[in-house]
Amino acid sequence: MEEYKNGNLPSDNESSTEKIREQNAENRLIRQETAKKHREERLEKERSGGSKKKVKNAGWIAAVVTLSVAVAVLGSLLAYNMYSPTGSFASNSVTEQQSFYELVGYVDAMDVNLSKLVVSKDDEKRQKLLGEVRVQSSLATENLSTLAVKDEDKYYTVKFINQVSDFCKYLSEKLIDGETLSESDIKTLKDMHEVNATLKQHLSELSINLDEGYDFKSLLEGKDGDVIISKFKDLETMSTEYPHMIYDGAFSDGTEGKVAKYLEGKEEITKMQAEDIFKEYFSAYSVKNVELVGESVGEAIETYNLEATDGDGVMISAQISKKGGKLVQFNYFKECSDDKIDLATSRDIAEKFLQKVGYTELKAVWTTSGGNVVTINYAGVENGVICYPDLIKVNVCRERGVVSGIEATSYIYNHTERERQTASVSLATARQKVEGEIEIESSRLAIVPKGESAEALAYEFYGKSEGSYYYIFIDAITGKELDIFKVIESTEGTLLA
Repeated sequence: MEEYKNGNLPSDNESSTEKIREQNAENRLIRQETAKKHREERLEKERSGGSKKKVKNAGWIAAVVTLSVAVAVLGSLLAYNMYSPTGSFASNSVTEQQSFYELVGYVDAMDVNLSKLVVSKDDEKRQKLLGEVRVQSSLATENLSTLAVKDEDKYYTVKFINQVSDFCKYLSEKLIDGETLSESDIKTLKDMHEVNATLKQHLSELSINLDEGYDFKSLLEGKDGDVIISKFKDLETMSTEYPHMIYDGAFSDGTEGKVAKYLEGKEEITKMQAEDIFKEYFSAYSVKNVELVGESVGEAIETYNLEATDGDGVMISAQISKKGGKLVQFNYFKECSDDKIDLATSRDIAEKFLQKVGYTELKAVWTTSGGNVVTINYAGVENGVICYPDLIKVNVCRERGVVSGIEATSYIYNHTERERQTASVSLATARQKVEGEIEIESSRLAIVPKGESAEALAYEFYGKSEGSYYYIFIDAITGKELDIFKVIESTEGTLLA
C-alpha cells in the first residue's frame, strides 16, 4: 500500500505536471540570467560609488490553520507533513539548489492560476485550474520539505501551501457534486491569492539576490545569518491577520482546537526528563551538548524543543511531548550522499527505531526513495485493520543506515482505542462495485478519514487498468464509493491523484 499525499493530483493532469516542470526549468534559467544581470548592476553601482538597492518587505500574511498529517487518506491525504511533512531532511547541495528554484517556480505558477480562478465564471475551466493548482502546491510542498530550514522557520509557509491544496480539493468536489462556488468561496480564493502573491514576491526577491557563489550546503549548518534561512524567518515573523476558513477539508481552520487523542490521560514530564528521554532515544547518534531551546505551548500537542550535536558537530533537533514524553518529530541534518543500503534494510532500521521510541503496532503502507533518503510511512493497525489516520513518517539515510527524521503528528492526534466496527456490506458485494473497472490485485479493510473529523470503515481495493494502478475505497457500511486514487510516477516522486 502506498502513501496518499497532500494535494492529490487530478487523474487527468499528468500532462499538466510535465508541462509545469518544463516551464519551471525554463523559468529557472530566466531567473538565473536575471540574477546575474542584477549582480552585475550592483557591482557597477558599487564601483561608481552607488549603494545597493534596498527592498522593502510587503508583509507576510500568515495562514492561521492547523496543519497535521492527521487526516491522511481521504480529503487531503497523507500530507507532507507539518514539519516537513517534516520535514527538512538534508541530502546534498545540488538537491537543495534544485528544490529551492523549483519551489520558486511552483509558487509562481500557483499565483497565475489563482488569479485566473478569481475571475473565471466557467465551472469547467475552474475545475481545470483547481486541478493545476493542486499539482503545483503538491510539488511545492515536496520541494519545501527537502530544504534544510528548521521547522519553526517555515511553519506558516508549509501550512499555507497545504491549505491552498486542500481548499482547491474542497472546491473541486463541490463542482463535481453539481454545486457552484459561493461568494464566500471566491472571497477565500482572493485572500489566498493575496497571500500567495506575497510569498511569491519574497521568494522571487530571494532567488534574484542570491550571490553567484552561494553554497546551498550552508543551509545544512543552520546559521541564522544564512540568506535563505533569514528570509524564511522574516516570512514567519511578518504576520498579519488572516481570515479563518471553515470548510470540510483536511487543513481547514475547523480542525483547530482538536484534541491529541494519544496523549489523553498521560502524565506531564519535566524538562529534565525530556532531556533524559532525548539522550535515550538518540544514544546511537553520539549526541553531545543536549540543550532545551524552547517550548511550544497553547497547542493540542505541547512540546519541549531540544537540540544537540553528533560526534561531527551536526545538529539533531527534536520535539518531545510534555504529556507522555513521546517523540513528536525530529530532524538530523547530516548530509546523505550515497545509497549503500537497500530498501528492505532501510525498513528494518526504521522499524527498530520506532520500537525504541515506543511506537508499536504499525505497518508500512508506502515507501518512496528520493535521492539517497528513503521515506517510509507507517499506519496503525487495530484488530488487523489498517488505520490511515494514525500515521508516522520516517526517513532513513541510505548512506549511513540511520533514521534521519520522523513526523508523528498525525499518529498523536488520532491514535486512540476505537470501537470495533462490523462491515454491513460484504467484501464480495464491495468487490462487485470495482470488478471490471480494474484488475484487482489486493483488498483489505481500512479506517480512513471522512470529511473534517469523522472516520469510515472501508474496503480498499488495489489494482491495474490499462497500464495504470489505482486505489478504490468502498464504504463498508453504506457500500458507497468513497474515493479513487491513481498512482502517478514522476521525476518528483510518486503521487496519487
